[in-house]
Parts: sequence; C-alpha cells; structure tokens
Amino acid sequence: MVREALLVRRPTSVRIDVLSPFGLALAVGTDGALLWAYPAGEGTRYEGAATPANLARFLGAPASVPDVVDILLGTAPRRTPAGPPTLRTTHGEYELTVPLADGSQRLRFAGDPLRLVAADETHKDGAALHVAFGDFRDGFPRTLELAAAERNARASIVYEAAEPNAVVDAALFAPPPAGRVAPLDTARTRP
Repeated sequence: MVREALLVRRPTSVRIDVLSPFGLALAVGTDGALLWAYPAGEGTRYEGAATPANLARFLGAPASVPDVVDILLGTAPRRTPAGPPTLRTTHGEYELTVPLADGSQRLRFAGDPLRLVAADETHKDGAALHVAFGDFRDGFPRTLELAAAERNARASIVYEAAEPNAVVDAALFAPPPAGRVAPLDTARTRP
C-alpha cells in the first residue's frame, strides 16, 4: 500500500505526492494544460500535455483533467445530456441514465440519505469508464475506484482524512524545480 497526499482544486488542478518512509518519492501534478511528474531521487522532471492518454500513464484509465478533479472530489464526471434522463429503481438503489451524444452515463445512488455510489459511462467507440464510491463519512466518500474496461486497468484510493473546501495556494500545483526537464513519454509508466 502506498501513502499519498492529494491536493485538488476546481476546475483543473491536481497534485499527488507519493510518500515513502524517507519522504517524497514521486510528485505528479497538473494545472489542466501541463502534466508533470517528478521522481524525487532522479533530479529530472518529466513534462507533457495533460491529455487523457498521458493521464492514463499514471491512473491506468484515460480521463480528462476535469474528470479526474470531479472523481477525486467524489462526484461523477460532468457531461452534457443529449436528451432527457431516465430514472429507475432496483434493489433499493436509484439509477439515473443520462443519454450522451456518443453513449450514456449511468449514475447509481443508494443509502439514506442518497449518495452517489457508482458512475458508469459507455461510448459508441467502445470506450467505457467505471467509477465507484464508498465508505461515506460526513457526506464524503473515503474510497473510490476508477476503472477502464478496454484497458483492463484500475486505480483505487482510500482517503484517511479529507479536508473539503480548504484554501489551497495555486503555487502548490506548479512543477517543482529540477536539474533537468525531459518529455513525459520518456518517464516510467504507472509508478
């Protein structure tokens, strides 16, 4: 199990620090346009465009930066409906299906009060995304899982503590200084 510190700021800022018993092992971040990775022991910072393909190198599932922000904050990725949603109930859960221009998004709610427990998305090109939320405390999910079926990839997070609505300085999302900067595609994948 890896310990990480996550900072998330809407609409497009994320920083993940992977910690070892000796301190920072890896920092990964984005401001929405630039994705950077900094393995602390190497002195090299890797940079590239914050595309879903590049994000997949670290998350295992292709997603846009705004999608990652939404997921890390315990919500489904925002989508533009292509028609009216449908609602059905099954086994004490409510399932809201939102038609999209190229597929659909299914949102499942359960509990009392109702909470988003899963979001599944399928697209006509075969792409699929699954997000599951659990262990709700104070209205915030402490576990989440992100999976992409076509890549057979999965990433999961268990929050030990969360501080919603904290004031976070934008400078924390900037790439750290490094002796050398290299293209992101030369970095190791999925540290």
